[in-house]
Amino acid sequence: MTEKFEPRECANCGELFSCTGDMNCWCVTMDVPAKVQDYIAACFDSCLCEKCIRALIEKHEKNQ
Repeated sequence: MTEKFEPRECANCGELFSCTGDMNCWCVTMDVPAKVQDYIAACFDSCLCEKCIRALIEKHEKNQ
């Protein structure tokens, strides 16, 4: 098993989650606004879990 298929720690909350690190990952099916993608890229060095991504999307939508 390669490292990219092992559980990763969310850079925001520390929760373990699965990430394939490629276009087969669960996150590519999420509709993440460009501003949220930019925020994640600017503020975190690695992936976030689904719960944290959804919370950021919700926060973004409330602030529009």
